[in-house]
Amino acid sequence: MVVLALIFLTMNAGTDYFSIATYDEAIPAHVAFLRGREIIPVEGLKLDDIQPGNYSVHCLPLRLLGAEGAPTRCILIK
Repeated sequence: MVVLALIFLTMNAGTDYFSIATYDEAIPAHVAFLRGREIIPVEGLKLDDIQPGNYSVHCLPLRLLGAEGAPTRCILIK
């Protein structure tokens, strides 16, 4: 069980804005930054009432075949 958990560990980049990209971004810098790295962007997080600290974040995306993104439920554990 521990081995399976270690295989599926990923790095995430979270933001409380609608998108990592800027509204009028001519060159998609976020795509260049994330390409080739094993970082999954998570956008639109509600972080208003979260206190600074170390947390474990668990993201549960909807499986949509052929899609570049999906609605995701994120669970924060202190």
